[in-house]
Amino acid sequence: MNYDDVEDGLSAEYRDRQRQAADLDYIRRYYALEQRHGIRVAIGGRVRSEGREGTIADTSGHYLMIQFDGDERPSRRHVTSNMEYATADGWTAATPVADPYSRVQPVAWATSGSSQ
Repeated sequence: MNYDDVEDGLSAEYRDRQRQAADLDYIRRYYALEQRHGIRVAIGGRVRSEGREGTIADTSGHYLMIQFDGDERPSRRHVTSNMEYATADGWTAATPVADPYSRVQPVAWATSGSSQ
């Protein structure tokens, strides 16, 4: 196999696009960020994580590869963990989806007058 083969390069690019499309489809369906928050997750979208801004450069399974401004290489980040996305309304925080298998219901802890 000749690695300089143009057709091989095109098929590798095609496979990358197919993988990204499948990953993004899963991310969009599972996290439903567009329906819940108006966030459209896409390659090239701007994000902010822990105060650092960057661009979605790729997918890695059900994670995103973020090219943070000033970094040489992309970093792997979870879709909702400390992530904010640039939207038409400004920066919008992504929240995790409820675990459908969890038996424990979320509890709103009182912040005043209780110590634990």
